[in-house]
Amino acid sequence: MKNKVIAITTIICIILLCCAGGFYMKMRSRIPENPRGTIGNTAGNLYNKGLFCESDGYVYFANPYDNNTLYCMRSDESEVKKLVATSVSSINAGGKYLYYYQEGSGGGAGLGFLISTTGVYRVEKNRPSNVECLDRILGKYVLLVDNSVYYTCSEDNLTTNRVDIDGENKGIFLDSDVLPVCVQDSTFYFPNSDGNLHLMALSLSGGSARQVLNEDLYMPIVEGNTVYGIDIHDDYSLVSVNMTDGTKTVLDHVRTNLINVTDSYIYYQTSGNTQELRRISKDGSNMEVVAQGTYSNINATSNYVYFSAFNAATPIYKTPVSGPVNVTTFDAAAQAALNQ
Repeated sequence: MKNKVIAITTIICIILLCCAGGFYMKMRSRIPENPRGTIGNTAGNLYNKGLFCESDGYVYFANPYDNNTLYCMRSDESEVKKLVATSVSSINAGGKYLYYYQEGSGGGAGLGFLISTTGVYRVEKNRPSNVECLDRILGKYVLLVDNSVYYTCSEDNLTTNRVDIDGENKGIFLDSDVLPVCVQDSTFYFPNSDGNLHLMALSLSGGSARQVLNEDLYMPIVEGNTVYGIDIHDDYSLVSVNMTDGTKTVLDHVRTNLINVTDSYIYYQTSGNTQELRRISKDGSNMEVVAQGTYSNINATSNYVYFSAFNAATPIYKTPVSGPVNVTTFDAAAQAALNQ
């Protein structure tokens, strides 16, 4: 009888330990919800491939000196280290995790996986071995908003898709091709893809898109009631438009290809007879030439604006995001790649 009681007690203890272990693993693997209002990266960075993303004093970036694999560093460019050994873009940050678009395949047992495929991924900042594929798709743009990830999908029909941060509830958000990068107050802003480029708005809770402005704007970046963008019908000039009354201000008449907006300046690449990377105050004053020539991938952090020559992966140039223009190269990234 005594042995029977011991056996039953042992079985019960094992069951309880298994249940406790299962509950612990479930809680450990649970993805905490992000605070309402979380936006994974700026629209300006994402228009420029989302190669840099700043969060909680750290900058996460695709290192072109190491095949655009994922690195991190402090915002002052110290403590540079490699996180994931696959090429990434559209980097977003929210809570303990990063979300990004993985381009191509790669591997490395010590980095979380042996074989990977193109798609939308999530990785834990402090445990880069904890990598999860949210959707294996061919696409381009990725944006984290609150607890959902939005991204373009181009495998069959061009669509804008959505998946929860835990990988659940995956599906089509909008059955058309838009750039899901500019969001404010739980509303997407994007150029109309059906017949014109009028500025449209769509609530993240669903419904139909509505027209906000009859201006044809490319790369719209919304801040408050002002939208900055490229005016298609005014020879691609740089403009700002008041969304309340529709008042448009031409900030620079020169033909513009790319823009990014920081706290103090708009950085933009010009074309035509005058090919320069410029910056200008948001009211159209104090235009300065940052660099002569044609540049792309204009990404901004709290300290620097990073950019590269058109069709050249390296070198990466940088200038202080505010204060005097001082173009240098991003040597910390090059050195970190050499140290691998």
